[in-house]
Amino acid sequence: MAAFPQAIPTVVQAIGNSGMNLNPQQDGTSLFIPIPKVTKDHRESLSKNAKSLFIKCRDGIKDVQNKFIKTVKSKEKDGLSQDTANQISDYVGQVASEYISTAEKMLEAKQHELLNES
Repeated sequence: MAAFPQAIPTVVQAIGNSGMNLNPQQDGTSLFIPIPKVTKDHRESLSKNAKSLFIKCRDGIKDVQNKFIKTVKSKEKDGLSQDTANQISDYVGQVASEYISTAEKMLEAKQHELLNES
């Protein structure tokens, strides 16, 4: 920060407003940022946030799945065989399930990391 002292107030404000519970302290052209210990309440809050992000991800995947299944159904009306349409719909469902399963594993790992830490 010594090279750009005019940027210090902006940096202090950005760090303070980051929502990370940080309180930067300025000493001349140096900044000190004491990192607080993460509380159990904060870890639980992060876990709940991870769960809501997973739900948003899962819903997004299901929306894409439904969009493609509707597209396949409309192509079926335009002459696509029913067997092919069913195969495509099944494949789209399998891919969506794989991605949802991967996201669920990631959620479980993150919750384990957050909540089982001492």
